Amino acid sequence: MGDDSEWMKLPTDEKVQHKVWKARLAGYEEATKLFKGLEEKSPEFGKYGGLMRKFVIDSNAVAQEKALDAVLLFVTNSHTAGRSCADVMNGIVTKCLNASKQKTKDKAMETIMMYVEIEKQEAVQEALMAGLENKQPKIVVGCITALRIALRDFGTKIITVKPIIKVLPKLLEDRDKSVREETKLLCIELYRWIGAALKPQMTHFKPVQVQELETEFEKLPSEKAKQARFLRSQQDLKAKMEEEALNEEAGGGGDAEDDGASEEIDAYELIEAVDILALLPKDFYDKIEAKKWQERKEALEALQKLTENPKIENGDFAPLIKCVLKVIAKDTNVMLVALAGKCLKGIAVGLRKKFSPYAGNSMSTIIDKFKEKKPAVVTALREASDAVYQTTTLENISEDCVAALENKNPQIRAETALFLGRCFQRCTQSSLPKKMLKMFCTSLLKTVNDTTGEVREASFQALGTAMKVVTEKNITPFLNDVDNIKMAKIQECCTNAVLLNAKGEPRGGSAAAGGGTASAPSGPKIVKPKAAAAKQPEAKPSAPESSSAKVVKPGGKKKPAAGGKGGKAGKKGSSKEEVVENALSDEALEEKAAALLPGDTLASLTSSNWKERLAGMEKMTQVVKGLARDDIPCQVCVRVIDRKPGLKDTNFQVLKLRLELIAHLAKNSVFSKRSAEFCLSEIVDKIGDVKNGGAAQEALSCIAEAIGLDYVSQEVVKLAFTQKNPKNQSEALNWLALSVKEFGLKINIKPMLETIKKAFAATNPAVRTSAISLLGVVYMYMGSTLRTFFESEKPALLQQIDAEFEKVKDQKPNPPTRGLSPAGSGDGDEDDEEKEEAQEVAIEDLVPRTDIIEKITPELLEQMADKNWKERGEALSKVTAILNEAKFITANIGTLPDSLKLRLADSNKIMVNTTIGICQTLGTAMGPHCKNHVRVIAPGLISCMGDTKPQVRTAATNALNVWIDQTTLTPLVESEALSDALKVENPNLRTELLSWLCEKLPTHRVLPTEIRGCIPNVLACLEDRNGDVRKKAQDALVPFMIHTGYDSFLKASSKLKPASKDQIMAILEKARGNLPAKAPKSKKSAPAAAPTQASQPNSRFDDIEDDEPAPAKETKKEQASKKVVGKGKAKAPAASNKKKEEEDLSPIMTVTVPKEQRFKEERNLKVLKWNFTEIRPEIIEQLNLQMEKNFNKTIMGHLFHKDFKFHIKAIELLSKNLENLQDETLANLDLILKWYTLRFYDTNPSMLNKALGYLQDLFVMLADIDYHLHDLEAAAFIPYLIIKVGDSKDNVRRDVRQIFKLLCQVYPASKMFTHLIDGLKSKNSKQRAECLEELGCLIDSYGIAICQPTPGQALKSIASQISDRDNSVRNAALNTIVIAYGLIDEQVFKYVGNLNDKDMSFLQERLKKAASKPKGPKINNERPQSARPAVQPQQPSVVQRPHTAQGKVNHTAHKKQFLDVDIDDSDISTPDLIQVDIDDIYEKLPTPTTTVKPRPLSTTIGFVISQITNKNINTCIQALAQIDEVLKDKERSEILIEHVDQLVLLLSMQFKMVYSTCMGDESTSKDDVIRLYRCLLCTLLATFQHEELAKKVSKDILKDTLNSLVTILLDSRLMDLDEGPQVVRTVNVTVIKIVENADYTNIMSALISLLQDCAGSETCTPKFLELIMKCLWRLMRMLPNTINELNIERTLLDCHQFLRAFPSSSWKERSSDLPLRTIKTILHSLATLKGKKILTHTSLISSSENSEIEAYLQKILKNDVASTNAKNDEMNTEEKPQKPSKSRVSFSKGTQDSLGEIFKKIGSKENTKEGLNDLYDFKKKHPDADLMPFLKKTSQFFQDYVERGLKNIELEREGKKFNSGDVSTSSTATTTSNSSTAAGIAGSNTDSTANFYLERLKAIRSQCGLDNSGQQTNEKPQPLRPLKLSESGNNSSTCSSTESLTVSDINYKPEEEENEKPAASAVDVTGLKMRLERIKQLSNKN
Repeated sequence: MGDDSEWMKLPTDEKVQHKVWKARLAGYEEATKLFKGLEEKSPEFGKYGGLMRKFVIDSNAVAQEKALDAVLLFVTNSHTAGRSCADVMNGIVTKCLNASKQKTKDKAMETIMMYVEIEKQEAVQEALMAGLENKQPKIVVGCITALRIALRDFGTKIITVKPIIKVLPKLLEDRDKSVREETKLLCIELYRWIGAALKPQMTHFKPVQVQELETEFEKLPSEKAKQARFLRSQQDLKAKMEEEALNEEAGGGGDAEDDGASEEIDAYELIEAVDILALLPKDFYDKIEAKKWQERKEALEALQKLTENPKIENGDFAPLIKCVLKVIAKDTNVMLVALAGKCLKGIAVGLRKKFSPYAGNSMSTIIDKFKEKKPAVVTALREASDAVYQTTTLENISEDCVAALENKNPQIRAETALFLGRCFQRCTQSSLPKKMLKMFCTSLLKTVNDTTGEVREASFQALGTAMKVVTEKNITPFLNDVDNIKMAKIQECCTNAVLLNAKGEPRGGSAAAGGGTASAPSGPKIVKPKAAAAKQPEAKPSAPESSSAKVVKPGGKKKPAAGGKGGKAGKKGSSKEEVVENALSDEALEEKAAALLPGDTLASLTSSNWKERLAGMEKMTQVVKGLARDDIPCQVCVRVIDRKPGLKDTNFQVLKLRLELIAHLAKNSVFSKRSAEFCLSEIVDKIGDVKNGGAAQEALSCIAEAIGLDYVSQEVVKLAFTQKNPKNQSEALNWLALSVKEFGLKINIKPMLETIKKAFAATNPAVRTSAISLLGVVYMYMGSTLRTFFESEKPALLQQIDAEFEKVKDQKPNPPTRGLSPAGSGDGDEDDEEKEEAQEVAIEDLVPRTDIIEKITPELLEQMADKNWKERGEALSKVTAILNEAKFITANIGTLPDSLKLRLADSNKIMVNTTIGICQTLGTAMGPHCKNHVRVIAPGLISCMGDTKPQVRTAATNALNVWIDQTTLTPLVESEALSDALKVENPNLRTELLSWLCEKLPTHRVLPTEIRGCIPNVLACLEDRNGDVRKKAQDALVPFMIHTGYDSFLKASSKLKPASKDQIMAILEKARGNLPAKAPKSKKSAPAAAPTQASQPNSRFDDIEDDEPAPAKETKKEQASKKVVGKGKAKAPAASNKKKEEEDLSPIMTVTVPKEQRFKEERNLKVLKWNFTEIRPEIIEQLNLQMEKNFNKTIMGHLFHKDFKFHIKAIELLSKNLENLQDETLANLDLILKWYTLRFYDTNPSMLNKALGYLQDLFVMLADIDYHLHDLEAAAFIPYLIIKVGDSKDNVRRDVRQIFKLLCQVYPASKMFTHLIDGLKSKNSKQRAECLEELGCLIDSYGIAICQPTPGQALKSIASQISDRDNSVRNAALNTIVIAYGLIDEQVFKYVGNLNDKDMSFLQERLKKAASKPKGPKINNERPQSARPAVQPQQPSVVQRPHTAQGKVNHTAHKKQFLDVDIDDSDISTPDLIQVDIDDIYEKLPTPTTTVKPRPLSTTIGFVISQITNKNINTCIQALAQIDEVLKDKERSEILIEHVDQLVLLLSMQFKMVYSTCMGDESTSKDDVIRLYRCLLCTLLATFQHEELAKKVSKDILKDTLNSLVTILLDSRLMDLDEGPQVVRTVNVTVIKIVENADYTNIMSALISLLQDCAGSETCTPKFLELIMKCLWRLMRMLPNTINELNIERTLLDCHQFLRAFPSSSWKERSSDLPLRTIKTILHSLATLKGKKILTHTSLISSSENSEIEAYLQKILKNDVASTNAKNDEMNTEEKPQKPSKSRVSFSKGTQDSLGEIFKKIGSKENTKEGLNDLYDFKKKHPDADLMPFLKKTSQFFQDYVERGLKNIELEREGKKFNSGDVSTSSTATTTSNSSTAAGIAGSNTDSTANFYLERLKAIRSQCGLDNSGQQTNEKPQPLRPLKLSESGNNSSTCSSTESLTVSDINYKPEEEENEKPAASAVDVTGLKMRLERIKQLSNKN
């Protein structure tokens, strides 16, 4: 006992860890009690979180069981339980699932399920899946059972089934029977959830097991599995499902989709994908190209077996599909064609949507092959085409199909039509839109008339299927020309068509399949009020009283079926919260009731003694009233009250207390519909009670306040009429009438009207009287509309009803007093607003309406347009009958209004009268919904006002009143119907219309600004000949002025004739005096009007400029807030407050209307195009209307003011908000730019300067955020900016030029070029001169390819300006031509065309002057280089690049841009690239010594090179492939020497193109972009590895190329692509090769020039500048070896130009002077190497004595570097003769042979390492051996590779660790230098381990097809060899890691060097010939 007392004193957290099991047991019990009482976030839980694992693994079985109780409570109640899931689950799996006690297992299982419930299902499933690997069968069985139960309870949405399915075969083969049996149960449960998707996975099961399982599957019930247990986050779903279950039990059913049901699982998703590309035979591509058909068949059969896999891993299938399509298209063996079709089908089925990139080419090939007549082939192609279609969309293949329908071959036409029919079977209305349907119908209508029967039949089937999809109604407009016979055939095919679902199964029903109304019943459809509105509660929201009650918000978008007097009441009602509560069990009820009521209160309530019951009720009332709202258990109280005798208590006192307590509960607790169900029936039974009837009615009203009048009223009336007690029925109706008065009409009208009709049929007169009284109350809300529902009643009853209506005719319903706002809302002002809004009810929304569209048939409409008036009259009679039968209809009446409008103008007056009556009926029947058709009907009715017969005019006016009362005048004003009618000189029409407007306008709300269009016509009416017209026009002046203002009339009168102007002005002044002081008040109290001016009356438009429209936003708000009330009289708007309008404190800009919508309207020609030569009023008005939607009133007043000072204020406001409202500025950029174009026409200089300043700031901001100007934005702004560049003021032109510079950063320079060319058409000479200068800058910066549309056309336009009279224009034109001449040399004369002698002499003279000047960088350009792109500051989300203008991506309207090199040679045709024969080129070459190449050869090579910039990626790659073939042979590559500048320039252009266009184009495959990058880099690298070619590249081309490459190097988008890093590394290597191999003078000049441009650019990124400097640093390290080849004069001149542009003194103000230090380091290096001789190389520098260069050199020389230089010279001279002095060792023939074998091993892939080891041993034996004779004919890379290998072997044998990724060069003199700069241009990560690089190298080699398993020799090249960098000669294989300045693992192929050894030279030539033969074959085939 001593021990027990010791541990009993311990706290709980220590007890549970005690060694004694009894102590732990006691601790677990205490923890269980503790966890029950803790709150969820109690810190006490934190003490036990880490102990939970110990709980479940307790070694004592009894203690473990108790521990699991504590763990379960911990998981249930603690918010931190999820943290312990992994540990606890591991313990449960290992220690609990194999427990001997069943209770322990059960509790463990419940704990597992609770973990899932708290949303740790992933951790739970992971632990259970791990448990399946346990060796103990009991644990495995327990894990399987847990998985099955979790799946059963939670379903497949929570438990992932894919990993479970993977382990099923293994578990079914387990040796333990219990494991197998439990696994079978798991399979059955899986089948219950995923169905047939499991069966494909059962192929791995044993046949016996499959049979057993299928037997069990058949026993399962057919209904879908449903989720039975829910996560904590799914409690709303749980409540929803429980409510649906209750509804089903009550017999209500439910149409709502069951969210808890199992979702359809695609078996495809459960299958493991197979990588068939990796499984292809190694010789597949050889065999598929073999000449023997048997070999091709073997390849295809091997492929077919692989394609039978149901799911295929995605990869690069382009080469494979290309081969298969080639077989389909060109193979002569039909058996192989069919086999290839099956393969293609298998690939498409296995890849599904991933096949879409190949679908287009596949479909076109298949369609072309449909000409084959063999059934086996056609069947295979059909299946393939169907499979391909399912991977893409109909739109993507539509062009091929339409073209095939016009093919000459009837077989192709027929099969294409059949294919379209099969496609249509899978379509729906949404996937077959009208646009596409029209296109297909047009083509198929041609083929239905085909001469071939098969084509016709197939076309009929396709059209019939399409008809079934979209319905006959929708396809008929496209079948107008089809005769009756063919239409019958199409309809027959439509009937027989079977539509398919996504699985290829027939759809369930033709109507559903068609998606239309083909099979809909012909009778009218009754459209019920909005869904479920009748059941929306009006309860006061409150917190739930227990966990059994949940608060659920109804859908906010659903309108209530009834509300107060407006839509807002509906909104308010929809925002209330409905309480959903589950019914408590009897046990729970007893427990809660006992806890609530003290003592024997509960027993006394059911006592037979009424006094005890009375005392019990008083006690209970006292208890309940003492509780807070949230603490009252409402359901418990109601059910206790309802206990026998309950509300049937015979004692009136007790009964009264019971009813009063229920009323109290309804008011002061969370009262749900569930609680109401328990008491409503008994309360209704007492509603007619003499003593307690009033209390019962009050209880019902309180319940209605809690859960909604609609629900309670329906229940009360239903219960009352079920009881058949006349007294109760009568009182129930009386209560309902009183409730409608108190609550408003918040009930569903339709069931209420049915109840009233049932009451009318009652025999008891009191019931009928109550029903009539209720009808009178409803009449106050609905008006005469209500009368139409009872027209079928008996006349006597109708008389009583009419008498009741007459009593309340003039009464208006009082505001609701109950059910207004939820309890405790607290905001009095909002409550008052809601009370007012509750008075407005959209009564028409409550009326059930009939859809008559099925009865408005095309035949009826045709009959209405018949020539015979009797037929027309009959049709109108039918329409009248339809409307009378339906009474109230929906707005869906098709084209009936258009037909009626024609009849309103009928020549037969009887028809006109009938039509007017129909229109009036139609307006009444549709109610407010007629607004959709008022624009059609109202103009027709207005025209009838001009009829000569008064009765027609009266009828038309009455009908028009009905329509306008239901809507407003706004549609008539907006459609200009009033203005057009007043233009007609018909006195009757003008009189009637003006009279009608006098009545309507004064009380109408604010009208749109289009009302001003009526003013000229009203003024014309004042001068009309007819006196009545003049009188009515004078009467109409004041109503019009109320809406337009006096100033509008005054402005319009200025255009009147002088003779009549004075008279009119007098009339206007008189009318002005009659204007009301303020706007008419509405019936509701309006806010106080603004104070009026004493001098003149106020109107709505007095404070608005005439040119400014009324703010659209305000109009819309007013329109939304006003509703048609009662009989439809419109309320007058409240007067506006001027001060509030003037003090608009909202943001100056918003994004109410996005600019994409404006672009769409402009493209669709819905608005005027922004194209004008002088400003027109309609242009300003349109811009005003567009801007007022997005700009506030204050700035709108400034923007469109007549005074320029207000314009300046507007510009200042825009400038202040440029940064704050950046997003809004972008969204309104088009409007802002358009407004500034208007300002360009103003003459005020200060305003213009402000405008240009803002534009500069704006474009700087746009450039900073990498914005791309939309074409519509540019077209609306740039032409007007170009006009301003010709301004007479210098400062204006300077600012415009600066804006040009900025524009090139946000808009493509090529498009800018086009605008500037258009600017040359101006008559302003300054403008032409400026445009020419700007064009010159663009050509200088971007090259001749920038010329648009072609260089020839552009230069002709520029050359035509040479003859201009203005000297500045001539000079600018000549300068531009000179710039072009510098780029394309003599070819410029061909482009400029024939100039007259004078102009040609000017040009030649200018060219001579330009040639005589020394070449060098431009200095001190006066005009800024606007065309030259600048470097932007780096931003996190913006791609780094130096050329902003080149790199923009247009996200709104992207268009592909490309640069083409124009070849204008008339002698040159444009052959396909594949037709160029490389052998012919080579044969035409003269001997190598000849330097002059024949003209045709140069032309052909030039053409191939020009195709590099082709926008088609494949064309470009083909051109690069041919150039690559030439570059691989040294002799052949000499033909490129003359073209090397052109080649490198076009490569640079294509780099820019890919960077700026393809990288941002979503439609361009990024794989294609990577391919193109690789091919371009391959060719460029090969070019610069060719010594002669590299040295020939000029400085300017080098500069442009480096610029492009460094830009790509900084492109962060590349790093997001899979192959992007590899491209970056290759670019890195390419830059290094250019720096090392190019002419040293040219590359030095190019880099210094680039450095100068970067230093002068404000937007150059530091990274770009750093990379240029690193290139220069690399050149400096090479100076000691290259000093003799360097043109020092030019280098010094370049440095001089740099220091002249940026003197040393200017660098003090900069943050970094690194560029200056770089230049000075170059000078220092030169001086160090040359000594005092350096001063003799300054001859090119003019006045060198004043140059900073010479001073700096003198300073360096003072440091006595000459002696050092002399020593260096001596050392150089001593070293030179020592090179050949090495002793040579001659080998015996056997030694030479063995050495040759060693090198063969090194050259082979498999034996490389062995060969290197042998060579190392050989070197050890012969240390003096000279290996150069064996290595001299190999590349430098191979030599380096051998030397590195020997070093590594030496290190290995010495036991030293080496880095296999380190492939530094062998020269010890340069190793240190190179390794020190390994960071290079973009920096590198040198910390990577050797293993990383080896693995990386293997991966890259595998991707490129370079795995060691393949044989290198005799491999046929792939069609597009330039794809792989390693395949272009020595391009990437010559790159060492020290040269890779980004990452060292460059893709190289040391084994390919075998081709460069003497022994492999023959193989190399053979391979080249084979490739050339292949090109010839492709050329011949094409």
